[in-house]
Parts: sequence; C-alpha cells; structure tokens
Amino acid sequence: MREKLEGTAEAFRAVYENRRVSLTPDRGNGENPAVVYQRAAEKVCVRCALRDSCWEREYESTVRALNDGLPAMLERGRGQSADLPKWFSSRCIRLPSFLEAMNEELSALLLRRRYQSRLRENRAAVCRQYGQLAQALEEAALELAVELTPEPVRERRLRHYLASQGMEGEGTVFLDQRGRLRAEILLRDPALLMKEETRKELSALLGVALRPAVQQAERGKSRVVFTQAEPLAVTAGVAAKKRDGETVSGDAGAWFKGEDGVLYLLLCDGMGSGPEAGRESDLAIRLLEKFLRAGVTAEAALKTLNSALALRAEAEGGFTTVDLCRLDLFTGEGAVYKYGAAPTYLKKGDTVVRAAGSALPAGLAAGDRVEPDVIPFHLEPGDCALMVTDGVTDGEGDGWLREGLAAFDGASPKELARTLLEESAAHAASPDDRTVMILRLEKRR
Repeated sequence: MREKLEGTAEAFRAVYENRRVSLTPDRGNGENPAVVYQRAAEKVCVRCALRDSCWEREYESTVRALNDGLPAMLERGRGQSADLPKWFSSRCIRLPSFLEAMNEELSALLLRRRYQSRLRENRAAVCRQYGQLAQALEEAALELAVELTPEPVRERRLRHYLASQGMEGEGTVFLDQRGRLRAEILLRDPALLMKEETRKELSALLGVALRPAVQQAERGKSRVVFTQAEPLAVTAGVAAKKRDGETVSGDAGAWFKGEDGVLYLLLCDGMGSGPEAGRESDLAIRLLEKFLRAGVTAEAALKTLNSALALRAEAEGGFTTVDLCRLDLFTGEGAVYKYGAAPTYLKKGDTVVRAAGSALPAGLAAGDRVEPDVIPFHLEPGDCALMVTDGVTDGEGDGWLREGLAAFDGASPKELARTLLEESAAHAASPDDRTVMILRLEKRR
C-alpha cells in the first residue's frame, strides 16, 4: 500500500511539475499589441488618400511612431492624439477615426488579456490541486512507512486477562506510529469488552488510560479496539447571534477530535450576511472538516480549500474568512491558522495574547504564494483559547474583550461566551453576525 501511494503521489507530482511550468503567469501577454493599429488601419486607412505613403513608402516610420505611442495607451487603457509623435498626428487626415478604431481594438485586446490571465490563473489553481494531492499521498505513504512497535509484556497480560474471563480471542498490543498504545482483540462475542468496567480494568492492566472501545465487524467476528486516551481534555462554550433582520447567520463553526487525539475548532464568516454568506461559510466548514478527518495536514487542507473556493468564486462570486485552531490533547501543542479571520486570543495564566494574521479571506486569491497565517502556541491545563468573528471586535477595539478573558476564572466557558457576545453589541461599529467560541484546557479526569 505504501508503494502504491508513493507511486501515485509521484505521478500526480509529475503532472503538477509539468503543468506548472506551462502555466507560469510570467509568459508574456499573448498576442502582439501591434494588432491594435494593424486592425485599425484595415478599417480606416484602406480608403485613405495617404495610404500608400504611410503604409508602403514610409512604412517603417509609421510603425515606429505607432509603437512609440502604444505603451502609454496600454497603461491608460485608451489612446489620445498626444500619445503619437506630432509629425504623425499633424499629417494623418483621418486621425479622429483612426484613434477611435485604435481604442476599440485596444479595449478588445485588454479584455482578451484579462480573460487569458484569468484562464491561466484558474488552470494554475487546478494544477496546484494536483500538487496538494501529491503532498497528501506522500504524507500518507510516510505514515505507512513507520513500523509499529510490539509490546510483548502487555500483550501477554491482555491474553491472560481474556483467558481469565473465559473469552476466546486473539489479542495484540503495540505502539502506533505516534508511540501511543493500541490494543486489538478479535473474538466472536464482544459484549463484555464493551463495558465501562472492562475498560477501567484494562487501563490498569496495561498501565495507560484507554478510550472507550470501538467495535468493527470482521469475517464473522468482531474486532474490538482500545486506544490510549489523551491526558488532556477541553471544556468549550459557544454563543452566536444573527444580524438583525436576517433569518440565517453568515457565520458557521464546528469542532471535532481526530483519532490521533488532535482537537480542531473551525470558524468561518461568509462575505456579507444572510443565506448566501451562510452557504459560503458552511461549504468551507464542510470541506475543511472532510480534509482534516481524512488525515490531511492543516496547511495542505487550507491551501486546497482556498484553491477550490477561488475557482468557485470565479463562477459564483463570494469568499469566506477561515479560522482554524488545532490543539494536540497529548502535548498541549497547537497552532492557529487564518485566512482573513479576526484575531484569536490565548489566555495563559493572567496574560492574554492576541494572535492576528494578514492573509486575505479564502477564495479571494489563488497562487503558490497564497498561504494562511500560522501562529503556533502551547497551552497548559487552565489556559484558554478564544475565537471570534469580526462582528464581535469590529468597532472600538478589543481591550474590553481581552479584559473579560483575563478576568475569566475558568468556571463556565459557555457563560463567558454568552457574556462576551452580549457585551459586543455595545462595541460593534455596525450590525453583523457575531460568534464567540472558547475552550479551556484541563487535565482529563
């Protein structure tokens, strides 16, 4: 499987590298701008009495004069008689008609250039998704390349326990790729193993706290899996309010924990308010959650999301801010990732740190250099992280918010979220959707 993933990743990487070169934006501007005066001459000069003089006997002088005037015309988007040498403009007996025809061709040329530029950008966005897919496959292959570590002593304990309980099954205990304990038991009747009492007994037997068992059907039997529980847990609170007069909020949020013990908090704010903004933010949340649950790294998932939203915006318009908080419940290490989102506030002891970024909202721009802001952090039990949409702090500043978080005693994150939401109404510069999400890290009980 690892070799297949590596081979597939290599193929997608080759497609990406091949197409990336051909889609590089810096490949000139397509057709020669001389087409502007050439086509204008075909319309106006063909019946002019000076045609032979300008376009045959003095051809080089005419072309040189028009080429000299083109840069100013292209920069301005429209030609004027002053752009041309005086000797040429004073001699041309059809100058107004010639300039009008040139401006028509100039407008058409600039439209074609914008279209070709946008087309290249969209193709490049699709191309980048090949590269991002290759990266995701490479990461999956790398994960499969890490060998599992057998735990023979713990495995013997597990088998003795199964025998003592009269359960006929195959038990295996090992450390996974991250060095965390995993016990798997294949047997016909899993009822006893699914009890909370059994989980506690096995936790004591194997020397680590275990999560509740997960049952999987396999060849007429059941595979019961116990994995090491995270030493840290969170208490969370959320409060939200729609913009006055709207039936749907443009904000959307979600949180979930992966199998690796990493907690994700997602908060998006669609452009504007109402149903359309709600659809934009909800789409971003759903796509990002799918990527993260599939094991794609946060940065790769965000870049892929940005490319997808940029392509969608080309046809339908719209964009959304993206705020992602990643927290490892084994270590307390984490990071905040942002595309145009409001600041995140981290409370460590009595100190509140403001984590802000400068990236544009997702979907506004696409390119190899369009990356999310990444702000790493480390939390200890008792510390908090606060996420808000810009409707909460878009006003007099955030001093009141930071003071409220600094004074928080950790009792009820839900109550704090509700209080901050209510206070934000007095500080907001304009009515908007408002959402507050807060988590408090604590030791698992």
